[in-house]
Amino acid sequence: MALFRRFFGAEGAVHDNQLQAEAADAVQGLDIDAAVVAHQQWKQHLLAHLAGHPEAGLDVEQICRDDRCDLGRWIHGQARARLGTFPGFTTLLSHHRMFHHVACNVLALEQAGKRSDARRMVTDQFEAYSDRVTEDLRLLQQVVNQPRSEPGRSN
Repeated sequence: MALFRRFFGAEGAVHDNQLQAEAADAVQGLDIDAAVVAHQQWKQHLLAHLAGHPEAGLDVEQICRDDRCDLGRWIHGQARARLGTFPGFTTLLSHHRMFHHVACNVLALEQAGKRSDARRMVTDQFEAYSDRVTEDLRLLQQVVNQPRSEPGRSN
């Protein structure tokens, strides 16, 4: 029940099979585990870039926009259409947007010659938003994977 309340808000305070089915349908086409890994790897890509390794392959346009990565396309498309009104989704949207905003700021600091500030931003703010995106995705995964309640019973 706490999972549903956290993701769906008051509307989902009681385990509701219909809400769970809606979340499960929205997750179709998204590999949550792959999205988590991809966003966790960005820290290493940013640090490699800051260390002068151009093979880190950073695409500034993709980094600075939260709707270009696989997760972002899902958030701004299929997920928004189905889950857009729920607190757990709006939290994920916000954290993902800030994840990309901070990554963009890291690159701006690096371009301004402030590499130590950029590194500090990676280990402080960027890592924090990466963790939040991961937590939000894991919550969604738990909601989808929780056993369905029996009709007439709440969990």
